[in-house]
Amino acid sequence: MRALVNGNTDYQVVTIMKVDWDTYKKTDLVSDLGVRRRSTLVMFNKGVEVDRVIAQTATSVIEPLFIKALAG
Repeated sequence: MRALVNGNTDYQVVTIMKVDWDTYKKTDLVSDLGVRRRSTLVMFNKGVEVDRVIAQTATSVIEPLFIKALAG
């Protein structure tokens, strides 16, 4: 994800919040977002979820989420 953001200035306006699974897995934040396992990426646009991926790290999988987040 870092390579995507560093390689495209459009993506640099997206706020990225990293939540450590081991620390927060039993919190309301994780529960409210419906995150059931580590390595979950949830992308929002204006506070509304636009998409998510689970256990995926490929640029080809993550980049469409950035595009959706910026589309709104």
